[in-house]
Amino acid sequence: MNLGRTARPLRRLVTVVSKKGCHLCEKVVEALNSMSSRYDFEVRVLDISNDAKRTNKYFLTIPVVQIDGKDVFDATDMTPGPE
Repeated sequence: MNLGRTARPLRRLVTVVSKKGCHLCEKVVEALNSMSSRYDFEVRVLDISNDAKRTNKYFLTIPVVQIDGKDVFDATDMTPGPE
């Protein structure tokens, strides 16, 4: 039953896999937070510092960005800009 309302799509969840002291992770979170209201998504940070399994999986590739739980971007996708 619709009751005359249009269904609003669920808000996307963007998660940044991070660890304490990761300055690049902090920059990614800051950039995403600055866009979150404009593009209607929620930003969360997943700290892997106390999780051995996730640390083993992500340590060399943080920051990792996930959208709705799926890895879509990590540090290996970053390339240096032109000098």
